[in-house]
Amino acid sequence: MRKKLGRILAWAVTLGLLFYVFRSISLPQIVTAFGSAASWTVPALILLVLGVYLGDSFAIWKTFGWFVTRLSFREVLVVRGATYLLALVNYSVGQGAIVYFVNRSRGVPLLRGTAAVLLVMGTNILLLLVFASIGMLVAPDLPPALRKVVFGAYAALAVYFVLLLLRPSWLTSRPIFDVLFAAGVSGHLRALLVRIPHIGILMVFTYTSLRAFGVQLPVSQAILYLPVIYFIGVLPIAVMGLGTTQAAMIFFLTSYVPGATPAAAKAAILAASLGSQAVALAVQATLGIFCMRNQLARNLRQPASTA
Repeated sequence: MRKKLGRILAWAVTLGLLFYVFRSISLPQIVTAFGSAASWTVPALILLVLGVYLGDSFAIWKTFGWFVTRLSFREVLVVRGATYLLALVNYSVGQGAIVYFVNRSRGVPLLRGTAAVLLVMGTNILLLLVFASIGMLVAPDLPPALRKVVFGAYAALAVYFVLLLLRPSWLTSRPIFDVLFAAGVSGHLRALLVRIPHIGILMVFTYTSLRAFGVQLPVSQAILYLPVIYFIGVLPIAVMGLGTTQAAMIFFLTSYVPGATPAAAKAAILAASLGSQAVALAVQATLGIFCMRNQLARNLRQPASTA
């Protein structure tokens, strides 16, 4: 019941924010913005989505190799690609696919694999938090609510690292925390470092999509604002970051569309955001279909007795 209520609330937030964004922009303005995109937009974004995929797979490969079990980079590429398709059907299934794979192929207990996925996801959010904090230092116009969220995240992070250092027995005795305590603070930092290429290419992807639609965002400002936007997007209050991401981009970036009216600037930013997300989903779905045809991924769909 709580999961169902959570999904309903997430969809309510998503639809509410999208309504808020679209009510100040007319459909002809959005169509015009899409029509003004540079001719190289789609090919460039496809290549960058593939780069994001490689960066993400690299971070997963290193993290699992250090703290769970050795996997070949090819195995990680196939399984990560398959998770894209599975996540379109059900997000939890997509996240659990790699756990299931290492359980079936290496005999890794499910809870240990789950802990490794939590470590991967946690370091991803932690890196965004670090970058978002840098942006906060030089961007005084951030909403007060966002500052509270960031400060709250740091408070929770402080508690988490204290527990890593103290290693209380009532937590270390639980298998789900095995990987996290085994990694320790130094392991978390290593996992954080190998995540940098993924986030870096993701920032280039967003920056390129904005430039393609006429948003003249300087590189220095992109480095400051984009992590804040990503951090808002990953907050678990909307579906796939829809609504929160677009609202944040419009809030921060409207002034970077020279010569455009406020409504036209919003249309350009909205077109860049939705267009890049559509390209990403299309490429990820194609990768997922291709990877699911691989024997490694087909094993994920077989009963345990026949795999």
